Amino acid sequence: MDLQQLKVFREAARSGGFTRASNELRLSQSTVSLHIKRLEEELGCPLFLRAKKRVYLNDAGRLLLEHSERIFSAIRDAEMSIGEHTKRQRGIIRLGSGATTLTYLLPRILGAQQKRHPEIELVVTTGSSEMLGLAVHQQKLDMAVVMQPADPSLSVEWLPLFREELVFIIPSSHPIAKGDFLRPEDTQEIPFISFHEGSAMRALIDREFEALQINPRITMEFENIEAIKAMVRAGLGAAVLPACSVQGSQTAIRAMRFRDRQMGRDLMLALPKASYVPRSIANFANRLAKGLAGKNIQQLREFSSGML
Repeated sequence: MDLQQLKVFREAARSGGFTRASNELRLSQSTVSLHIKRLEEELGCPLFLRAKKRVYLNDAGRLLLEHSERIFSAIRDAEMSIGEHTKRQRGIIRLGSGATTLTYLLPRILGAQQKRHPEIELVVTTGSSEMLGLAVHQQKLDMAVVMQPADPSLSVEWLPLFREELVFIIPSSHPIAKGDFLRPEDTQEIPFISFHEGSAMRALIDREFEALQINPRITMEFENIEAIKAMVRAGLGAAVLPACSVQGSQTAIRAMRFRDRQMGRDLMLALPKASYVPRSIANFANRLAKGLAGKNIQQLREFSSGML
């Protein structure tokens, strides 16, 4: 068993197919199949259940994947530790974030990081909370800012950052925009512009509306917040968005709140459960936590343990 075999095995397990693994690793499919075959011969047992176009780990494969993740994590820790020991200053920090958080909450923090450490490259990935959490688990990301719910099965530390307010936005010309607060019944006749079904934001808004006993008439679905705001600004309906995304908006939009319920979403910092964290990554994680939550990582951990 060698590291190249384990690398090929891990990618095949993650992607669910030898063809996908070959594309990711830039190897021929026959080379991938040969590595897997030799690995199974050395271990004396099959590792995958083969289907038509996919492969699935069997019990032995799942066990080997757990050990493989620990092996590659240890190798990465060793490389980073030696790099810091030899005072190598350049490095990469891989950050994941939802598009809204990245657009409205992170530019100031990322800009300050770049000015303070121009020698460190920031690589930012956007995606769903589920995708980003998995990427942290797989150590493809060093950290991510995500929404709840957090998957407890992943090898990830979830630290609560803060609760971000959600507001109900309507065209300023609409009659109910003249009031101070909304009643659930005020919204029933307004066309609603929502996020795509299956997204974390859509699920969260659906839960909020269920609690308010609102059954919205959804007429449009988008993933882009600016597109949603443009539709509301044009008088085509109402929407629910993070408050940070409508601050300073044109007068054509009015952000409103329900009198008896404050809507919100909980943002969390996802960190890999690693035995060693490079100083540059630890420092940035602290700066990120401080900028978003007003607490450093240790304070977030203490706060999180106090909630249990």
